[in-house]
Amino acid sequence: MLIALDKDGKTINLLDSTSINGPFYCPACKTPLRLKKGKIKIPHFAHVSLQNCDSWSENESAQHLGLKLSLYQWFKEKEKVELEKYVPEIKQTADLLVNDKLAIEIQCSPLSLQRLEERTVSYKEMGYYVLWLQGRDLWLKNTLSPLQKNLLYYSAERGFYFWELDWKRKKLRLKSLIYQDLKGRPIYLTEEFDFFQESLLDLLRQPFRKGKNLSLDVPKQEELQLFVQKQLYYQVPKWLKVQEKYYEQGRNVLDLNWKKSYWSPPGLNLLTFDFADDTRESFFQVDISLEKYYHSFYESFQLQEHETLHTPSFYAIIKDKNKVENGEWNGKKT
Repeated sequence: MLIALDKDGKTINLLDSTSINGPFYCPACKTPLRLKKGKIKIPHFAHVSLQNCDSWSENESAQHLGLKLSLYQWFKEKEKVELEKYVPEIKQTADLLVNDKLAIEIQCSPLSLQRLEERTVSYKEMGYYVLWLQGRDLWLKNTLSPLQKNLLYYSAERGFYFWELDWKRKKLRLKSLIYQDLKGRPIYLTEEFDFFQESLLDLLRQPFRKGKNLSLDVPKQEELQLFVQKQLYYQVPKWLKVQEKYYEQGRNVLDLNWKKSYWSPPGLNLLTFDFADDTRESFFQVDISLEKYYHSFYESFQLQEHETLHTPSFYAIIKDKNKVENGEWNGKKT
């Protein structure tokens, strides 16, 4: 913690105060705090006892404190920013609150899906937009965990995207155009930005900037059919359900064209998308419908080999172009 109250209830910010005297109290639970000065972590406040505090449930790592300090100073160059802003209505403390409406959460350790959903929904109900920026332990690697999926954001110019913070190298990282193969492995574009080199708020708006025709070359997928055969042989429940859907239509999933490239956006199952009972995943940080994106991507997948993957806006343009060429518009013949 970098924020405390003094005996008169006034806010003390360790980053902006040159000389401070105790006693200190937690802004959320009002219980005593102690000022800690060690060799590893920057000076910070800590509860004498966490027993009565719902807002602070765990000790902060040096990484979390360091990132919070850096981002506070970075935002402060051009924006109004409040450090460790306690919102009493929802009993939550945002790491940073920018311009009274953007809640920044720096997540350096795993948390439950239930807690993530509760915190996200609470911020939204209070009228805040919340951005989750991930520390080292939550960076994207060889698969997308359920937690990481629900930390994904979406824009028409970037598709699914994910924010990472690298405290050691002092980098903000944007991973966008995120797609997955049938094994769940992700591919994506990666962009890095040095701390303090540009406006942080402008960088966080990067996914909504138009004009860049981004694309991603896909790696070759070898022995996909063999992979599916093994999943069925070992009776993996997920794949048995897929095969069952095909059997109901008198088909076999192994008879598909396995020379095609089976990369798709998270939440879109290319093997079952056109089935009437196909279910869609939801994502905690995505409030808009993804149906148009999924449909335009799926139509493109059916018509051609995907050697390159594009943005949702690209697939929407291609879909509209095909409608015009086929004499169709809004689903009707002209």
